[in-house]
Amino acid sequence: MNIQSSTIVQRLWNYCNILRVERRLSVIWEVESVVEVGLVRAGRLRHVSSLEGSVLRSAFEGRL
Repeated sequence: MNIQSSTIVQRLWNYCNILRVERRLSVIWEVESVVEVGLVRAGRLRHVSSLEGSVLRSAFEGRL
């Protein structure tokens, strides 16, 4: 393999490594957004659950 071919091969490998890193970052960003949506949903569910709990508590305490 001559020097020019070796340089081209090395550049291609470097480019492949960059693409692998970019793909991993893309997956990480996707997972991060799914987690953020899940956290918002969990917060809403906790809020609804606490409201339902206070209504039930009031009913059992005879305050309704």
